[in-house]
This record gives sequence, C-alpha cells and structure tokens, in this order.
Amino acid sequence: MRLPISLAAAALLAAAAPARAQDVQSALWDASISGDTIALVKALDEGAKVDSLDTRRSVNGRRPLNWAALNNHAAAVRILLDRGAPIEATNLTGFTALHHAAEAGSLEAAEVLIARGANLGTTNRQGMTPVETAREQGHPTLVAALEKAAAAK
Repeated sequence: MRLPISLAAAALLAAAAPARAQDVQSALWDASISGDTIALVKALDEGAKVDSLDTRRSVNGRRPLNWAALNNHAAAVRILLDRGAPIEATNLTGFTALHHAAEAGSLEAAEVLIARGANLGTTNRQGMTPVETAREQGHPTLVAALEKAAAAK
C-alpha cells in the first residue's frame, strides 16, 4: 500500500536530494549568456575551455565570446579576451563575436571588440561583414559605429 505524501514532505525530500552539479563548460556558456562575470571566471579557473563551441541552444553554435557579444555583456567580453578567447573564432555559419554583436545591435560589446582589434572586414558564410549584418538587422547606431571604425583604419 502506497501512502500519500504531503506537498511539504515532497519539498523536504527534494531539497535533501543532492543537486546535480553543472559541468564547468556549461557553466561558462551560461555565464557568458547572462553576463555573470564571477561565474565566468570561476568556470575558466576550473578548466572550462574559453574557445569551446556551444550547440545546446543554437545548431550553428556559439562560443563564449559570441554569447557575451550577442547579449551585450561588455565586461564579459573583456574578461574572455583577457583569458585568451580568440577574437576571430567563428561558429558554424562563420559568425565572429563582432557579427553576433552586429546581429543583436550590441553596441557596447562591439566597441570592446573593435578596440581589441576585431577584423571589421571578416565575412561570414553568406559573405556579409559585421556592418552589413548590423544594417540588415536594423541597427543604425551600430552601423554608424562600425563605419566610423572602418574609416579610422
């Protein structure tokens, strides 16, 4: 005979069960997505690979730097670059971090990438540069910033 269990007892049992720890690589990707710089540094310190390709949420993949750029987390972009993230690494469609910043209109992240030497002329697999990506996605402020940076080179 099975005894009914109360909701309170079920909650206590669930809380007592050991939580499954997130692997360090997933922790790095998630920290890059959210901009959690403390978790990002912790994951890197625990052995997460700074140039790993995350295909959990995008079949084309995104690297930690791409995630941070896409979500406009400039501080995370700086940390990832300081920790060795390759600035020109691409996903499966040839998007660099600067392409992802351009796609989302992530101005602050794009400014960090530009200041750190991101190649403004890199094309993705569709043959589009970051400025063309920003233009196509309707981000005029970012288009202007990318054009200004290109003119200064």
